[in-house]
Amino acid sequence: MPPLGGMAESVRRMKEKKVIDFHVHPFRESSYNLNLYPGTYEPDLEGMKKQLTEAGITHICGSVLRRERDSQSLQEGFEGLRKLNREALRLQEMLGDFYTPGFHVHPAYVRESCDEIAFMHDQGVCLMGELVHYMHGWGDFSEKNWAEILDVAEQYGMVCSYHTPFDYDMRRMIDAHPGMTFVAAHPGDRQRVAEHMELLKACPNLCLDLSGTGLHRFGMLKRLVEQAGADRLLFGTDYPISNPRMYVQAVYGEEIGEKEREMIFHGNAERILAL
Repeated sequence: MPPLGGMAESVRRMKEKKVIDFHVHPFRESSYNLNLYPGTYEPDLEGMKKQLTEAGITHICGSVLRRERDSQSLQEGFEGLRKLNREALRLQEMLGDFYTPGFHVHPAYVRESCDEIAFMHDQGVCLMGELVHYMHGWGDFSEKNWAEILDVAEQYGMVCSYHTPFDYDMRRMIDAHPGMTFVAAHPGDRQRVAEHMELLKACPNLCLDLSGTGLHRFGMLKRLVEQAGADRLLFGTDYPISNPRMYVQAVYGEEIGEKEREMIFHGNAERILAL
């Protein structure tokens, strides 16, 4: 156990740093709270912000989702996704500079998706996703309609955040849109990390966010920095599914340079989202 002085220094350092969480699913009511243990943590909007800021996070990015059991998106068609997107805009009004919203599109609704991209661009939003196939009833990025949607997204300068394990299905799409930044979510286990590293080496317009599974494996981040480069990595937690404090401390706990840590914590997100 570290000495008390060391723990105090860690807390002080955490509070002084800028930390952008690229992967949060914010909420203001329980139906949007994705915590896997309902009833354990059900904060209101201010409580959610307090949990994140006490973990050392100074800014959040990400889309609004419903709990799977409460999801109405499949029944409502694209209107269900539009409601999630409008909720994200409302949260931005309420949270101000603390939140950068993400939004959803869907390959079964090409015209609606392209119109939504144009609308969100007009609202100053450039983050498309996290796109989550299993929650919204589409297969993967090999579906032909994605090409048209991503063509429009590239024209509008969108950043596309997508749920893996679809990184290899994305290779063709990433190569076809060199002017667009893609962000794969969730490093995963050891084999998945190796696959991410190979794709990062092959695709200069691809980044990886550290949310979800993976960061708890000691040495994973150091290996990614060594082999893929710190400039390709974005800090993320997947809150409220994952504990944000653990993820912040995991980055502090890896033997990487302070310059690399700053890039991961905020520099890369600021660059690709023009924050």
